[in-house]
Amino acid sequence: MTIKLLCKYGNTLVKSVQEAFNKNNSKIPKYLYHVTTKSNYNSMLKSGVINTSKDVSPLSNLDGVFMFDMKNFAKRWLNTWVGYGNSDEKYNIGSVLLGKHSLMQQGADKSSELVLLRFKTNNFDMNKLRVRIQDTTKSSYTPNGESAIFQRLHARRKDALEYIYSNNINIADAEKIGELKLDFKSAEDVFQYVKEKHFDTLLNLLKGQPEAKGVKIMEKADIKPKFIIDT
Repeated sequence: MTIKLLCKYGNTLVKSVQEAFNKNNSKIPKYLYHVTTKSNYNSMLKSGVINTSKDVSPLSNLDGVFMFDMKNFAKRWLNTWVGYGNSDEKYNIGSVLLGKHSLMQQGADKSSELVLLRFKTNNFDMNKLRVRIQDTTKSSYTPNGESAIFQRLHARRKDALEYIYSNNINIADAEKIGELKLDFKSAEDVFQYVKEKHFDTLLNLLKGQPEAKGVKIMEKADIKPKFIIDT
């Protein structure tokens, strides 16, 4: 068999896999979500696109729009460790959202408001969607993630996941479903809020949305946040 024929068969195989992936992505959540600041959201409206951004972790080369699925996030967002390359600095996801490395502090000089966006995944090119477990303490953690087709494997393992889309997203493909302003005066305020009202952020961002029902179920299950001091 010639090199030319091998390349032809190889390209056909790759194309078939890609087409199957795009047509059979029922395991990929119907919706994905993205949290940003109000000031960032206003910039998106002006430019018409949600630009990709470099991952905050120095361990990865990822550049994309970082998103999550609601069921996974709501269930594990306060009990999953994430780090930033320094073994002495690890935070649960909720603390990251509200605390030291938070979106709120990044935009504190312009706006302390959070905005929640929702996307229909059937608008995405699935070949540009990656998935990564969020728990940086696990041996299976891969800094640059992997194809979203592996979502099924991680879902079976009950890993906390995040999704990364490698292209800019048209703002017309995003729906703003929530907005929230929190007024914290100190790091102690953040810690107290996350520890005592750990579902309030999601419930307020999802006010009036059907997703709030799932978060309320988890709240009733009394899932407590896990802090570094508890380990």
